[in-house]
Amino acid sequence: MNKNLKSILKYIIEVIIVAFGVFLGIYYSNINEDNKTKKEKEKSLSLIIGELETNQELLKSDIDYHENIKIQIDSIIPNLSDKDLYSTFIGSDFKHAEIDGWTGFRFSRLQKTAFESAKTSGIIKEFDIELIQKLSNIYYYQDTYVGFGESILNKAIETNSSTKVVDFIGIIELMTSDLLGVEKNLSKELEKTITELKTTHNKV
Repeated sequence: MNKNLKSILKYIIEVIIVAFGVFLGIYYSNINEDNKTKKEKEKSLSLIIGELETNQELLKSDIDYHENIKIQIDSIIPNLSDKDLYSTFIGSDFKHAEIDGWTGFRFSRLQKTAFESAKTSGIIKEFDIELIQKLSNIYYYQDTYVGFGESILNKAIETNSSTKVVDFIGIIELMTSDLLGVEKNLSKELEKTITELKTTHNKV
C-alpha cells in the first residue's frame, strides 16, 4: 500500500471518527433536550392541575355561601310589603347586613397564573392540540364567570340614595341565582377537566 493511499485511508477514518462523534453529541443532546422538555411539561401540567383544584375549592365555598343567602333572601321577600320594596334602600327597614351569614357580594377570584406561565414560556406548544383546547376552554369559562361576578359587584357598589330596596334585592338575586347557576356548571366542568388532566398527566 503506497504512502498516498495510507494517507487517504487515515484521513477517511479520522473524518468518520469526527462525524460519529458529532452524531453522538447531537443524539445525546437531543435526548437531554427531550428529557428536559418532558420534565417541564410534567411540572407545568402538575401546576395547572393544582391551580384548577384550588379554583374548584374556592367555587365550592362560594356555592355554599350563595345557596345559604338564597334561602335567607327567599324567606325575607314574602314578608316585605310593596311600601318596603319600593322605598329607598338607605332609608328602609330592610337591612341586608342582618341576613344570617351575610358577608357581602362574593364571587371566587379564580387563578390562572400556571396556565399563563405555560403560555408565556412556550411549553404549552408541546402539549397535544386536544389538551390545549381543553385548557383554553376551561380557563375561558373561568374568565367569563369572574367577569360576571365583577359586574354584579359593580352594580352593588353603584348603590346610592335613589336605589330602591327591590333593586338591591334584585342584585342579591343575581348573585344567588344566575351567578350560582354559573358556579355550579363551572364546578362540574372543573371536576371533569381535572380528572381528564390527571389521566393525561400520568401518560406524559
